[in-house]
Amino acid sequence: MPTTIALIQTAFLGDAALSMILADQVHRAFPQSEIVFVCRPDSERLARANSAISRTIVFDKRGRDRGIGGIRRIAQQLKQQHVTITLCLQRSIRTAFVARACGAPIRIGFETAQGRWLLTHCVPYRTKWHEIERNASLLSALGIEPPPPSLPLRLQLDNQQQQRCDEAVAQCGNRPIAAIAPGAVWETKRWLPQRFADVALRLRSEGLSVAFIGGSADIALCKQLAARSGGVSFAGTLDPAETVAFLRHCSVLIANDSAPTHLATLAACPTVTIFGSTIPEFGFAPRAPASVVVEPPPLPCRPCTDHGRRQCPRGTLDCMHSIVVEDVFERVRTIVQSSLA
Repeated sequence: MPTTIALIQTAFLGDAALSMILADQVHRAFPQSEIVFVCRPDSERLARANSAISRTIVFDKRGRDRGIGGIRRIAQQLKQQHVTITLCLQRSIRTAFVARACGAPIRIGFETAQGRWLLTHCVPYRTKWHEIERNASLLSALGIEPPPPSLPLRLQLDNQQQQRCDEAVAQCGNRPIAAIAPGAVWETKRWLPQRFADVALRLRSEGLSVAFIGGSADIALCKQLAARSGGVSFAGTLDPAETVAFLRHCSVLIANDSAPTHLATLAACPTVTIFGSTIPEFGFAPRAPASVVVEPPPLPCRPCTDHGRRQCPRGTLDCMHSIVVEDVFERVRTIVQSSLA
């Protein structure tokens, strides 16, 4: 009898992006099952575009679904879908309560989850694994060997989404496109804006179109950098699904340790990811073919966090200041030259 499987991931957009790969793996492992994806509002359009996902439930945990009432509402929606298996990708107590309250008889999560006693199966959280493999390891509780990730991820855009993507590509002209995503939720994960602009200027001098991408919070920064460098800005105009589709037309993406890196993974777009306060070993390095990371020289204070900080604890942000334009540009040029060979 077909089952209904719920994936619960209400962390940041980047986490949800990597969860799209698990949704596809679950769909291939259980092709007759319905897959429900629970996510934050900013991830909804990406989840809806994933052909592996049957239904998307938005959990606005910072807004209308705040508190115990929100947990009950989301759990009720899952109960109405007759969910039999929940995969708890996030390790929060809220996620575990939703899984338990929805009545699913099989509730799978990580051993380090805050609400692990509410789960029926717990698997080790491998700190040295990439997040893609960590997510897939949840299937081991079902005795399933997950199918390998399939990239680029198949997305189904509606007509308006496809039109916005096509218009963005056309605006870049008939030249190779280098995308740049200068934003990040946490300030200590952001490379210096002027250095992004300097890389953009050098790329344009080599005949590339440069497109700045990001969410609504990045609009002002991207417009400013586009004006400095002669690039174009699509920040706030392309939703996450459209961004993945746009990145499939790009030769390279330059980004911080942030969501665009993982959107580029879904697009199989080679990525140069800049790591400052965090390190790739936490499991969030780019996974698109030909991708590379750029890190500062060894620093005694690095990593200062596994997540990101609003401010540098030492007030110097040495990790980002020590990464110079040449460090990034040469890696980008190598990728572009290889793609055009």
